[in-house]
Amino acid sequence: MDFSAKFTIFIAFSLFLRETSSEEKKRILLNDPDMLNSRIDSMQHEMQALKSELQDLKSQHSNQGTHYIRWGRKVCPALNGTSTVYSGIVGGRIFNDKSGGFTTLCLPHNPDPASKDLPTFSYSARVYGAEYELTYKGIADNDDVPCAVCFSTRASSTFMIPAKTTCPPKWTKQYEGFLTADADYSDHYGSEFLCMDENPEYLTEGARQHNNDGRLFYTVQAVCGSLPCPPYTNAQLMTCVVCSL
Repeated sequence: MDFSAKFTIFIAFSLFLRETSSEEKKRILLNDPDMLNSRIDSMQHEMQALKSELQDLKSQHSNQGTHYIRWGRKVCPALNGTSTVYSGIVGGRIFNDKSGGFTTLCLPHNPDPASKDLPTFSYSARVYGAEYELTYKGIADNDDVPCAVCFSTRASSTFMIPAKTTCPPKWTKQYEGFLTADADYSDHYGSEFLCMDENPEYLTEGARQHNNDGRLFYTVQAVCGSLPCPPYTNAQLMTCVVCSL
């Protein structure tokens, strides 16, 4: 019998003795060993149930965490506790469509079809792919944009800080990059600000630089006025960082 088993029996026996009177202890110890064994077995079952419940609580805790999307990359950063849920394709509404969904999506590479009895209508929102509108490092103008959905088990919160490349004290940097959005052309209807990874990649599906448009990613510049300069600088490109805690 190993130490753990002996310790379990000792604890069970101690609890049992503490809950019985002096006369009961004497009678059980001297005259009824079978009852003693039965009570010990019962205590062991109770302790095993408690251990199992504790293990379930630990398992539930380990499944807690936070997720975020890494824009411009196919996998998540190699940090302790961070894993790639899936690698995807950036999608959203086309740049000159004033209707439809406003948020940008990280679409999986293996989509499931909709139910066949789902009705179709003459009008519907549409999802397009996405393209870079810049040439930088390993990407070129009109390259398609990848993404990765990331999950960190060692954090409970993530957020993006614009105009920074470092995180606050005690926060962990997931990745840094540059701020992006749609441009202010007259026929563009804007998009949300997203943090593009500092080392962006392009999708491998299809040929590069087809210029199919869709959801477009441009860099973002600071404009002085209501935005104070300093500390900001007019026309300066803006950085960003994604942090977790």
